Amino acid sequence: MAVRTAVLALLLVLRADSKKGVKCGGILSASSGNISSPNFPGLYPYDLHCSWLMVVPEGSSVLLSFHHFELEHHDSCAYDYVKIYNGVSEDEGNLLGKFCGDAAPPRFTSSWNVMSLIFHSDRHVAFRGFSAAYSKDTCGGVLTGLSGVISSPGYPQEYSNNADCSWTVRVSDASVVTLVFLDFQLENNEGCNFDFVSLFDGDTLSHRHLGKFCGAEKPPHVITTSNQLLVVFKSDFNIGGRGFKAYYYSGECQQVLSAVSGNFTSPHYPNIYPNNINCHWSISLAAGYRIKLFFPVMDLEDRDRLSDQCDYDSVAVHDGDSQADAPLGRWCGRERPPFILSKGNKLLVVLSTDRTEARRGFSASYLGVVPVNVSCTRSEFTILIPQQSLPQLDRESIYLGNPSCTAQLTSTSYKILAQFVNCGTASQKHRNVTMLVNKLYIDFSGGKQQSVQEYKVQCDAQRKVASVSIVSVEERRLEEQALQTASHSPGGAALPEAEPHDLSDIVFISICVLAVILMVIAIVWLVLL
Repeated sequence: MAVRTAVLALLLVLRADSKKGVKCGGILSASSGNISSPNFPGLYPYDLHCSWLMVVPEGSSVLLSFHHFELEHHDSCAYDYVKIYNGVSEDEGNLLGKFCGDAAPPRFTSSWNVMSLIFHSDRHVAFRGFSAAYSKDTCGGVLTGLSGVISSPGYPQEYSNNADCSWTVRVSDASVVTLVFLDFQLENNEGCNFDFVSLFDGDTLSHRHLGKFCGAEKPPHVITTSNQLLVVFKSDFNIGGRGFKAYYYSGECQQVLSAVSGNFTSPHYPNIYPNNINCHWSISLAAGYRIKLFFPVMDLEDRDRLSDQCDYDSVAVHDGDSQADAPLGRWCGRERPPFILSKGNKLLVVLSTDRTEARRGFSASYLGVVPVNVSCTRSEFTILIPQQSLPQLDRESIYLGNPSCTAQLTSTSYKILAQFVNCGTASQKHRNVTMLVNKLYIDFSGGKQQSVQEYKVQCDAQRKVASVSIVSVEERRLEEQALQTASHSPGGAALPEAEPHDLSDIVFISICVLAVILMVIAIVWLVLL
């Protein structure tokens, strides 16, 4: 990673070009310094492209503040602009923001020890430009990424005495902030008056207080009601501890999904996802459900050529609600995994990206697989669904084949008892075995939103063995495509037309009785002869 960063930094210097006679850009390696547009406070020249790379010591971050800002205005900043990157500027996944006009950018803190600033002017209209200052920031700052890490000074070594740190987490206006503590060990005392972490639902001490914590017990997860969170850490003059480490997530990067079906995507999809993020999507359904997960699109950074592993950017899926639960797979590049089926009612999807090279990301869809129990005889299906799995549905929303074959409601379950001659059950031959096949529909639609799940139920009537499987949109499309291909293929035999099939036990017994009667008649006739 260090080699990649060094190469990109060199490219940045080589490309810090501008108009003849005007020098701008370069690498700034001091712990603090100033940056301004050429000729500031006079008008900046036309047709410039300047690149600054700010590098502070490892383990610290870069704090950037603007004192003056006055550029040509455009709604999408297409003419003159300043771009700020959380790392090197060669990768748009590092972009923190693009600014123009006379509204100064907010204070930015990088999530590592490198930050870049690009200034561009076109061939028309010039203003006074900008002036800014940067400094090494080891304790506190303004964090604006979709996710990031906050830790006490020197963590995991013992934090310093008399520390006074404040971090402001600021995410997009329509989002909220989630804070999760991974490790926590501070001096313990009643009232937390010596060493403590204090949290506020906003960016100042006057906002709602979310809690004050000390000792060795990890604080609970915190979710703000606004798009800002203030984290304050203070220590007194003696007795310390290991300190703390916490992750923060924007709502775009941390979701809990509880609907029976849904979709989600990587941040900014189909545009490039940000670098240096760790995003979680937790799918949690009612007890008894299983979860079927699909990735229609997967476009991440490729595997490491040396290790052939997903060492850079990756999507991982865990069979539960934490990363400690069993992994079901990890993917990168354009590997589109097959569908994933959970063993229980929870799945965790984790997107991890490094500091360089970002792509479009992924789109995902999931279905909650309702616990359906299917059995059969030679003449009928019996379908049972626990009532607690579908507490919000009327029985008319659950039917076999067509809406006239609705479920009956018992004290504990929804039940469908259907003869094979009813409800559109049809016979299909598969490897010389005749199967009785139908579709079970569960209608979750509400208001304008249509949501109907389909389950394929089938029975080997001869062996009295039944099975059930959920049918996704993708599987339905492939099934229809296969039917069309078979029916239109030249010289190929079309699939046998599905037809009602009656193998009732009553008919079977009647045939046996009739056979016995005919046999008796035949014997009597032979005797008479």
